Amino acid sequence: MNEYDVVIIGAGPGGMTAALYTQRANLRTLMLEKAAPGGKMMTTYEVENYTGMGKVSGFEISEKMFNHTQELGVEYKYGDVTEIKDLGTWKEVHTASNEVYKTKAVIIGTGTVPRSTKAPGESKLSGRGVSWCAICDGAFFKDQDIMVIGGGNSAIEEAVYLTKMVKHITVVNILPTLQADAKAVDQAKATGKMDFMLGYEIISFNGDNNLETITIKNVETQEEQDMKVDGAFVFIGQVPETSFIKDLGITNKWGYIEANADMSTKVPGIYGIGDVIQKELRQIVTAAADGSIAAVAVSRYIEGLEK
Repeated sequence: MNEYDVVIIGAGPGGMTAALYTQRANLRTLMLEKAAPGGKMMTTYEVENYTGMGKVSGFEISEKMFNHTQELGVEYKYGDVTEIKDLGTWKEVHTASNEVYKTKAVIIGTGTVPRSTKAPGESKLSGRGVSWCAICDGAFFKDQDIMVIGGGNSAIEEAVYLTKMVKHITVVNILPTLQADAKAVDQAKATGKMDFMLGYEIISFNGDNNLETITIKNVETQEEQDMKVDGAFVFIGQVPETSFIKDLGITNKWGYIEANADMSTKVPGIYGIGDVIQKELRQIVTAAADGSIAAVAVSRYIEGLEK
């Protein structure tokens, strides 16, 4: 069995920052990731609020962060974690490929995944006109008519990005107003490529092999209509990736990890960082800060074990 001082689950900005700190503290560190290093940051078209970086793509920041961890010698492996067993002083991290890693501490930075509308047809037509990633799939809809579902910052900012490729966008939001920042809304309106349908609910995604129409309902009048679209992008929030730790008792009713100021949880030796914890602000910079705080706490925790 592989033994480590700390296993970091998730290679987003929080996980990679934590890895830098634990590696520099001479802790034997393993960083596990089931997708690509960077997490959601990888699929962010443009970042302009990370201090010192100016305007930069999420891919570029991800690459720089990951290369930094490798320059310091952080061990990195693919791993889809299915369970963490608390054995007291030691923890076991189990993966879908039946790997088991024994470790003194675990830092969980698994982030979130896009929330589904749960409307009929959404899952069936995923990748066939329905998407949750503008930077991944936007180019497939060049000069076509699409729908963006949601009214928050993510929805409006991604819609602005999509105007670079598509012909026209209809933004549909279940609430009567947009929740996005005024700046984002102004940018969206300035494109001249968007219409807004506020107070409408998604009823179903329709089509045999590909998306053809979307049925929407006016929340106030209850009237339904079918809208012909070539594609749909869903941005209605996120769900924490914590199903593999549900038995540890460290999450709240929404599934987010409840972490203390030092990122520790109620289970000694297990820490949460980044978007997966209950917090007010979920940004690259706050995830990175969480990672550094957790790493220092882990170092002190392990020192205590060895006394």
